[in-house]
Amino acid sequence: MGCVLIGKDSNRSAAGSVRGFTLVELLVVIAIIGVLIGILLPAVQSAREAARRSACTNKIKQVALAAINYAETKKALPSRNGGTCCHNNNANDPTKSTDRSNNAGRRSAFVELLPYMEEVVMYDKIEAGDVNNAKGGPYAYNLNNPVYAQWNTAPSTLSCPDETAPYLSRGHNYALCLADSGTFSHNVTNATNPNVAAAAGRGLWNVGAWINSSSSPPSRVNTGVKFRECTDGLSKTILLGERLRATVNNQSWAPSAGQPITTAIAQVPAISTSPSACLAVSDGSQYIAGTQVKSTWGMLWTDGQAERVGFHTILPPNAPSCGGTSANADNTVAVLPPTSGHPGGVNVAFGDGAVAFITDSIDTGNLGVPIAHTSAVPSPYGVWGALGTKAGGEGVSGY
Repeated sequence: MGCVLIGKDSNRSAAGSVRGFTLVELLVVIAIIGVLIGILLPAVQSAREAARRSACTNKIKQVALAAINYAETKKALPSRNGGTCCHNNNANDPTKSTDRSNNAGRRSAFVELLPYMEEVVMYDKIEAGDVNNAKGGPYAYNLNNPVYAQWNTAPSTLSCPDETAPYLSRGHNYALCLADSGTFSHNVTNATNPNVAAAAGRGLWNVGAWINSSSSPPSRVNTGVKFRECTDGLSKTILLGERLRATVNNQSWAPSAGQPITTAIAQVPAISTSPSACLAVSDGSQYIAGTQVKSTWGMLWTDGQAERVGFHTILPPNAPSCGGTSANADNTVAVLPPTSGHPGGVNVAFGDGAVAFITDSIDTGNLGVPIAHTSAVPSPYGVWGALGTKAGGEGVSGY
């Protein structure tokens, strides 16, 4: 029988045939992986943004449905601001300090919507008051000690995942549509005709009113908009929108390096005669250095002032915001567009509960003219203005 002998030289030859990757091959593989990551990363980021936008859409729809259910139950929407009155009046309980005795007529509509957002426990606690605060809660903007716990944590439904500011428990991102008039009143007190507030706005959210303010507690009336007043159609009238909240509360300053237009409010008195004056104080993304700005929006969900919970359909989405000369949230003139962290536009909810994405390029008509909040004429601010009015008769067919 024959055999084959394999010597040492043959072993080395066989082993030598096994080789590793060269440096060039490794670099090629790394380059391919880098290209794949470059292709996939935008897709992943886009998917994440789509998920956040979807979450915001779902939440704004929940708030819209809460408002609709409220209106169907109460026969009208809640007022933008109301509750008990009156500022500097201890009618609820004279033994308590002034700022804990009532809501100062500024309790926001979001408080009234709590039971319809599955927040009945929170609402009942507010209505009951506590040892330091009257029934219904203190001044709606009260942050004095002892802090009213119910004011300090907003329902999670009011927060959008695309918020860019640091977390704030009492902050919120959803806004009440105040239509196309940058002039408005804060609240209406009329003992003989509480329905006077029905003429106080061109949109779906009126200012509040109350009667018998000397009673204990003051009696409340709902002067909110009835759906039958929306002659333009609920499917063509915006109810709610998004806004990014400020990063600091109620601070007025003139930044040297600019401030993002989507979060702060510039103080520009000229907007009372021409809303377009607000555009002149920004470079498109930031306010021009030295512009006096303030941060009030979205910092306190219970306060029904326009500069805390409202927005207008005047300047397009994600445009700069402007108020008058007041450094706090008490201006009676303002131009507050909706803003968001979504690229290119914002989500809005209509009076029928439908949600749509409105782009920054929507038609805004003639921004060089003002319009009174008591006016009944068609909006001068194009398609965007028309979508905010409840009875402008503009006949919007698309946007």
